[in-house]
Formats: sequence, structure tokens, C-alpha cells
Amino acid sequence: MSRAAATAPGAMGTLPRRTLLPNGLVVVVRRNPASPSITLRLTFEAGAAFDPPDRAGTSEMTAATIDRGCGSLGASEIAERFDFIGASCVTRSRRDALEMETRLLARHLPDVLDLLRSIVREPAFPEAEVERERAQLLTAIAERDQDTRQVAEETLAALLYPPGHPYHASALGDRESAGRIGRGELVAFHARRVAPAGAVVVVAGDVEPDRAFDAIAERFGSWTSATAGAGRADVPDPPALPGRLARVRPIAGKTQADIGFGFPAMRRTSDEMPAAMVLSSALGEFSLGGRLGATVREKAGLAYYAYSRVSAGRAAGAIVARAGVTMAETRRAVDLMRRTLATAVARGFTPKEIADSKQALAASVSRHLETNPDAASFLADCEFYGLGIDYPGRLPALIAGVTRADVHALAEKYLNLDRCVLVVAGPDLKEEELA
Repeated sequence: MSRAAATAPGAMGTLPRRTLLPNGLVVVVRRNPASPSITLRLTFEAGAAFDPPDRAGTSEMTAATIDRGCGSLGASEIAERFDFIGASCVTRSRRDALEMETRLLARHLPDVLDLLRSIVREPAFPEAEVERERAQLLTAIAERDQDTRQVAEETLAALLYPPGHPYHASALGDRESAGRIGRGELVAFHARRVAPAGAVVVVAGDVEPDRAFDAIAERFGSWTSATAGAGRADVPDPPALPGRLARVRPIAGKTQADIGFGFPAMRRTSDEMPAAMVLSSALGEFSLGGRLGATVREKAGLAYYAYSRVSAGRAAGAIVARAGVTMAETRRAVDLMRRTLATAVARGFTPKEIADSKQALAASVSRHLETNPDAASFLADCEFYGLGIDYPGRLPALIAGVTRADVHALAEKYLNLDRCVLVVAGPDLKEEELA
């Protein structure tokens, strides 16, 4: 096994090292001798994008129940073992990945790895736990459907990605899909998607890399799967939007409206990402919300919040502009957001906006490596998305190389108001009123 070191920043820790086990499991270790603790993160290509058709919410349910029984251990025994050594374990489903994060003291690494081995390789998915989590999932779905922020986000995805695309369906699903997910579906999903090949283990904290490599190889090196892990799945880019799409999602009893503009953009691995990060920062992230925050919230006083983000994954993502406003100001806020976006396309951003955004983004890279949980998360994403564990070391220079002209060109390319999605959640408006 090759155990290569990366040329990533060494502040608050040493350079990360990486090895590939024969079964395809990637292990990344970043020693941080300043902290006696460890964060261990397991990442599998088993996010909501890989839910079976008509069973949206399967990944969410898998994440909620995978640690509720394994081998001869029940949910309470597993929880007691973590508690006894002062460790925590949280499993989450994201769009592309299912992630398990464990925090522990360095001396307990062997015990935690033994427990994780059983949880990940031999989950029992007890019927009683599955039914309990289904009830909680139904509650989460009901709460989501009354939350203007969540409804706006779900509707943006549903319009940006057509039916049948892995990113179209809600991560939670709906009441009907939840009713179709039982223990058998979770067992089958685990067998298909939770496997060593293509999975990533990141260890960040006070542990010698070779010790961590050997401990993980001892417990996970023999793990094989006949039905999963043949390689990363291909997630297709969505087709081009046919034009401007507008959707209103009325929710009774609300006093706030949530507005979202979505513009199809690039994949996570695109060379355009550094410029897109600067664009999003200047548009709606820097300081109190960039230009959107200054225009829509500070000057006009229309919004509780206004921001932008670049949401990119295995498939092409989107540049999203969002705001939360009072019901009475919805149309005015939509118009002002549209004008702000149009101005960014027509005139670009000022040199100061670009310089400030670049400085803030460059500084944030080192902050992502300051704590063990942040370092484990950042390095896991870098490995999972194929950016390389040297990406944290390369990113500041990539950001520094972005010019004002680069950002303006990207705005002209992607912030096309004639081919975008506009969503308003909350008020009962007619969609033609948003034109």
C-alpha cells in the first residue's frame, strides 16, 4: 500500500497522508498533536441521490438506523459502549454521501474501530427501530412541508433537475415513499451502496498515521462486497432548462415568504469552481450577505436574510440566490433581487468586492483545518469528490488567481435570467405575477 503525503497546509497539524487498501477503501490521516482527541469520518456513496425509485428517504432511514443494532448488540448496548469511553457517533445522509462521524479520545481508537466495523459491516436494522424511525421521518416530512425555507429548497431542486434525475426527489421523500421503506429495503440499500470500494475513511487528531493505517486495515481490509462498490456511479448532468421557470408554493398561516433563484452551473470538480466561489461571495456571502444583503436587506429593508451559494456535487449544481421576506414585500423583493442579479451580469463587481471576497475565502481555507472535525470533513470532501487531499494546499493560490474579469465572465455565463428557476414559498400568488 502506498502511503503518500499531500502538500496541504500544516498549521494546526501535519500534512495529511493517504493510502488505498486492496479492497478499494481510501484512508486519509492528518495528525494533529496539539489535540488529544480524534475525529473519524466514514463516507460512502450512499446519499439521497442513490435512493431507489419511488422510495425517496431510504438513505435518510439508513443513516438513522444503521447504528441501532449490529451482530449481537442492540441499540442500547451500542450507545452504552460509546458513552462508556466518552465517544460520540452521528450518521447523516447528504445528497451524494452517507457519512458517519465519530469523536473520541486518541487512546480509544482501537475500541471505536471495533465497534464501527460491526456497525458498518453487520447492521441488523431491527424492525422495531425501523418503525420508530419511520414515525420520526413522517414527523420530519410534516414539519418540512410547513417550513417556507425547506419548501423553497425542495422546489428549487425539483425544477432544476427533472423527474428521474438523482437530484430531483426530496431527501426525506413524502408520506407515500416513507410507507414503502421497510427493513428489507434498508438491508438491500446497505448491500448495494455501503461497501469498501470508493468509500473514504478520514482520521484527524493525535494519532500516528501508520498506527491509524494499520488499525483500519486490520478491521476493514478484509471487507468485501459482492453486490456493491464496483466503482463510483455516474451521476448525469441535468438537461438545459427550457426557459425561465417560476413556481409558487402557498403555505397557509405563514407571515414570511422565502424566495429562491436557481441558475444551473458546474460540477464540484470544475476548474470554474474557484471563480464561482468568488462570485457567490461577492454576490451574497461576504460580510452581511454581499451585494444581495446590502441591496435587499440593508438598503431596502425588505429581507430578514439574503444570501447566495454555489451548490455543486457529483452532477452539475447551481448558483442559488435566496431571501426571506415578509409576505407583503414578496413582489418587491423578487423585483429587487432580479435587478441586483441583472446588474451583476451587466456590470460585474467592483475591484473592492472581488478583493474582499478573495481575501475572506483564502482565510477560510485555513479555518477549515483548525479543528479535527472541520479538517476531517474538508479532507473527506476533497477525497470523495476527486479533488485530491492536496486541494486545501492548492485552493488559496487558485482563489488568488481569480480575476475580476473571470468573475464577470462567469456571471455572464451562468446568471441567465431567461434560463433560471424562480421559487416563492409561503404566499398565495399567481406565478404570472412573478414574471
